[in-house]
Amino acid sequence: MIRFQPLISKLAIAYFMVGFFFALLFALYYRWPPLSFLSPGYYMVIISWPLQAPGFFQDFLVYGLAGKTL
Repeated sequence: MIRFQPLISKLAIAYFMVGFFFALLFALYYRWPPLSFLSPGYYMVIISWPLQAPGFFQDFLVYGLAGKTL
């Protein structure tokens, strides 16, 4: 188990880094207020970004760069 620990750590760090950048794009696209990173919803996007990505990309295809307000 100890030899897998660095691999698991690297995967977890990569997952949350991708989630952080996805949440940043998510917040900008949906026009969240600047202090939204303090809200629990922001951290839920970081954790659940694989589940929210299809809806985000669908909105991006429908509304384009204009964005969509929630």
